[in-house]
Amino acid sequence: MSIADSSSPSLERSLPNSHERQRHLKDAIPAAARHVRGWRYFAGLFGGEHIAATEFIIGVTFVTMGVGTKEVLLGLLIGNLLAVLSWTLVTAPLAVETRRSLFFYLEQITGPYFSKIYNFAILLFYGSLAAAMITVSAYALRFAFGLPVQLEWYPTSGMFILITLLLAVVVVVVAANGFEAMANFATICSPWMLVCFICGAAIALPALALQTHGTTSFGSFSGFLETAHNTIWTGTTPEGEKGISVWEVAAFAWANGAMVHLGLIDMAIFRFARRKSYGLFSSVGMFLGHYVGWISAGLMGAGAAFLIGKPLTGLDSADVAFATLGFVGIFVVICAGWTTANACLYRAGLAASTLLPNMSRRNVTALVGLVIAIAACFPFVARSVMPLTVYGAMLLSPIGAIVIAEHYLLPRLGMTRYWSNYHRHSMNTAALLTWLVALAFAVTMLMTKAVSFYFIFIPEYLICLALYPLAAAWLGAREKWPKQEAQQARREEALSAYEEKREIREELASDEDDPSNERTARLAKWLLAGAGITLLAMLAASFSIAGTDTDGSALTAMRSSFQTIAIVCTICYFILAFLAMRVTDGNESGG
Repeated sequence: MSIADSSSPSLERSLPNSHERQRHLKDAIPAAARHVRGWRYFAGLFGGEHIAATEFIIGVTFVTMGVGTKEVLLGLLIGNLLAVLSWTLVTAPLAVETRRSLFFYLEQITGPYFSKIYNFAILLFYGSLAAAMITVSAYALRFAFGLPVQLEWYPTSGMFILITLLLAVVVVVVAANGFEAMANFATICSPWMLVCFICGAAIALPALALQTHGTTSFGSFSGFLETAHNTIWTGTTPEGEKGISVWEVAAFAWANGAMVHLGLIDMAIFRFARRKSYGLFSSVGMFLGHYVGWISAGLMGAGAAFLIGKPLTGLDSADVAFATLGFVGIFVVICAGWTTANACLYRAGLAASTLLPNMSRRNVTALVGLVIAIAACFPFVARSVMPLTVYGAMLLSPIGAIVIAEHYLLPRLGMTRYWSNYHRHSMNTAALLTWLVALAFAVTMLMTKAVSFYFIFIPEYLICLALYPLAAAWLGAREKWPKQEAQQARREEALSAYEEKREIREELASDEDDPSNERTARLAKWLLAGAGITLLAMLAASFSIAGTDTDGSALTAMRSSFQTIAIVCTICYFILAFLAMRVTDGNESGG
């Protein structure tokens, strides 16, 4: 269907001729509107994005920060629920209405110069996160080569530096040349990694119960809470100071993804959503990846400290994973760090490409990767993941508030949406001033400690929502551009008409069955069912240990047996999952 066909008759009559109609509606139908996805895609995507290496670090950090048991269980529930609501009520509706990514829409609102400044901020954040994830993977290889734990902010082993640099080279090469293949690998890894987190927690529980009660069984849920309070989330730091409150835990869980939901970076994902309500499927990542993942990592960390006989602050993620899961745990750390680092480096490379337009994306990614590789050699980068995500919320979420104010508030206040674009400004000064005021507020709060570190992004966001309309009104948003506004209205009408016709076409197409696709889908389902059974076998083996009342020596033998079972199940899972992906991809390429 052509763009002209997608518009309504009244729209066609309002334009003087066919050439004029095509000129105004050339980009009215974004590519995302032609390639919408169903809910399963978003459920799988969020499961893959939010079950990652950061879960190891954040989950363990809650333990060392002295968070109480009830505080962590309730705070994470509240914070992750707020995150899901942010995706559902803020990000997804705007993305579906516009069918644009944030980067495209932001340039339309703020101009190319502001967009470059924003992309530099994206480069800083995702570059730092990529470096941290490379360091996490290097921890696993450090363990395999028998190198000492890196406890200083700087590297204390030349071999650790060499391993980190070699791993960084692999990450950079993959991100520059084969990101799609790595993304597919990450999709396969996600269910397995979640199962490994849960299994690690189940293995750690009997050891923690033995430490508290002298027996591997903690009985009821109240027994679990007592064990958790005494050995995991005690409410005090190792130095004896009081831990953070339930609201600070909730604020962190909300801030952890604020740069992508309140900050609207995930418009790039949700522009392909069939419905605005698909933001609800972020709950897969929030409650399985974050809630279950963080709690499981905390259990694993406390259990590993008891099993190894060292304080948790003296262990890294490889120590924690190996103590509970054996060699499968080392593989988990490598995969989790590697897949997350690739995704972050890819995003950082895209942001850098806009700053260096004369260089190819491959060369830009390699240049960014070189800086990231050097940063990854310093262990303090990985230990800074938790505050880094909060700083990311402070830095990037105000941009989302500016976009929300432009899209929703300006028209309701009698001002003109896209006013800076109609003025042909290269820089939306109102947006820049608003962002600078928000950042100045954040810096002031950090220096004075007048507001808890975890809360700062919330008033910062509200300041931007209130300040941007005032600044825009002062700088020209009250002016009217009848011709440009009429053209924009016609574009929006064309998009709405196309969406309605697409819905009808999809309903008709759903009644047609392709026998070859049906056979392929059936084979893929059998392979995936087999992969799922192997994961269930891993879970059953770990739960049988968690529910056993035995002594310490028997527990050690059972843990060793489980680690062997985990290796077998992992091999079977990856074979079956890769075969399922090959079958599906082969059918798509053949069709």
